[in-house]
Amino acid sequence: MPRLTMPRTLLLLAEVITFAVLAVVAVGHFGLQDGGGITAAFLVAYLVPCLLLSRACGTSTSARVVLLMLAILLIVVSYSNLLRWTQFEECTLQFPDLKSDARGFYKWALLHSGYAVDEAGVIFPGFPLMMVALWKVLGVSVVWPLAMNMMFTMISVVLTGMTTRRLLIGRVSVSHQSLLTGGMILTCLLLFYLMMGVSILKEPSTYLSVSMVGYALSSMAAVDDERHRLWRDIVLFVLGCALLALVRTTFLYFFAVGVVIMAVPHWRRDWMMALGMLAVALVALLVGDHFASYSFSRHAEIVSGGWNMQRFYVMTDSQKVYHDLLNYYFLYSSWHKALMLPLTMAVQFFIPFPWLISEEPVLANYICRITFGWYLLGGIALFYYLFMSWRRHENMGAWAWWPAVIYAIIAYVMAGSMARYVVPFQPLFVPVAMFVLCRLYEDNRWRKPFKCWAIGFILALVVVLAICYELQTSSISSMLNLRSLEDVMRDMLVMAEK
Repeated sequence: MPRLTMPRTLLLLAEVITFAVLAVVAVGHFGLQDGGGITAAFLVAYLVPCLLLSRACGTSTSARVVLLMLAILLIVVSYSNLLRWTQFEECTLQFPDLKSDARGFYKWALLHSGYAVDEAGVIFPGFPLMMVALWKVLGVSVVWPLAMNMMFTMISVVLTGMTTRRLLIGRVSVSHQSLLTGGMILTCLLLFYLMMGVSILKEPSTYLSVSMVGYALSSMAAVDDERHRLWRDIVLFVLGCALLALVRTTFLYFFAVGVVIMAVPHWRRDWMMALGMLAVALVALLVGDHFASYSFSRHAEIVSGGWNMQRFYVMTDSQKVYHDLLNYYFLYSSWHKALMLPLTMAVQFFIPFPWLISEEPVLANYICRITFGWYLLGGIALFYYLFMSWRRHENMGAWAWWPAVIYAIIAYVMAGSMARYVVPFQPLFVPVAMFVLCRLYEDNRWRKPFKCWAIGFILALVVVLAICYELQTSSISSMLNLRSLEDVMRDMLVMAEK
């Protein structure tokens, strides 16, 4: 397969120029001390995944080029965020202007660092605890957790490439280098995934835990030559579970599902390893539940549905059409919700839509909405599930069913309305899509069916997005008109009282 090529000297020069430009711009905006801190933090965030990549089997200059291009994108967006968070006079790198969940995490960390701020409720305390730890060493600044999240995201991209190589080597004839680089490139197409990684949120920590556990579990699905370094896989699994226990405890159930799926094909060989991993996941779940605001009863309520779920989900103005279609989804029986999976999974696939209507028009939000990379990756993976997975000698084994089951469970529980919950697991589809691309490269007989599928998929995508855009804009317009009418009536009542 074709690879990106660049002499190592030119690559090193590009890296030096990148961070030299960052240093000049950052010092010009924030002064010598803060600008130097930004440059140093972003440099460390880049060097750590570089070190991991340099030690990976199948590493190449091409993979380094991909990582540098990814770093440049994340640096540009991260720096843009820093400017936006400090654009008002009273806002600084120490006390930035954050919104929504990011504001809550930051206030919680400030409170537990000795600052007098209003208490903010945090369900999973792991991410703000990491902020507190960073501040004790480096001082209070939004730069450090931002750089940490950037580093976690880039490490996750590298680990996804490593997992792709590990799973597919021996199943396809493509080289180690091409599989690693190709896996990284496909992951970089997930722009919503990447943009969540340059925010003050817990998602990048979730990315890292999922990628570590994914690489560890790939040992159970890899060919025999790749089943080595068992202790490294166990350590990665333990670390991934420990991290996830603190940042999003409820996702540990998906790790347990993955262990079971990976162990079933060779249960005589893997049952001891599987039992050990399940025990680790259970302990992590118990520890995480101790620190989290959610209890096990709340977990059960989320899965089973009920009035609490009905009141809080699929309730925004932009979801009105979907709400009317679902009706009382969260009160339906399990079988009823299971029968609606084709609808909920389809909705989950298409959102977030590739347009901005009511969100803040900033760089990160615009890039978030370039979701065609996910559509491309998902469309290729769908070809595998529909046409290749059921053929005995044309499938990649149990691995492909782990992300598919996770995807279906989240759609079932959340009615397909919270695609953000699926985002950390989207890279698990990368090996599946890469397998399809390799088979297309190796075997001519798959090219014609894939072309037909691609044409049909693109046409369906265009039609669905056009319909959704029309429905969403008309729904929001009608809601705005209704609000305008309510304002007029309210003003009339006030005048009448006077």
